[in-house]
Amino acid sequence: MASSSTNCHSIISLITLLFFIIINVREVAGEPPSVVPSACKRAYGVGIGSLTEDFCLSALTGHSAGAADNGDLALIAVDLATANATATERKIDDLLNGGDVSEGLQSCRALYKAVVHQYQPQCRAAVKERRFADGKLCLLRTAQAPVDCERWFQQRMLASPVAREDDSLAKLVNLAIALSSIA
Repeated sequence: MASSSTNCHSIISLITLLFFIIINVREVAGEPPSVVPSACKRAYGVGIGSLTEDFCLSALTGHSAGAADNGDLALIAVDLATANATATERKIDDLLNGGDVSEGLQSCRALYKAVVHQYQPQCRAAVKERRFADGKLCLLRTAQAPVDCERWFQQRMLASPVAREDDSLAKLVNLAIALSSIA
């Protein structure tokens, strides 16, 4: 009788060990932490702009290590938006060489300068300090920049040289707002 009890205990211990190995292998293999899928589902449910669950997952996968909750993910989204805005600001600087769109690019440059150097530092501080209502208000100012940038080109029926970057910033800011809403 004692040996069957010992065998049963050994089998249960082995199954438990295998379970933990499988979970850890999944996380090492690059699976998003469990907080990401549920946060993306909830953020999508908030319905901010053109935010999709797939965009949320792709944006946060690979960047969410150490995120314990939706507030941490909101801060990551703010940082991703800041990185996008900074790269766009540099691209605009590179493109400013005259031509039909230089006035539009100068307008976009001023908008992105405000985003990178004024709004995003304030947004990051608010979200980091878990003042999510303040963070969302700040992020709404950032969200207006790509809209205003694109408007200049649309009104003149010109192709925007930063349309892709404007779209990415809008999506990342919407993600940060949605995550702040559920934090």
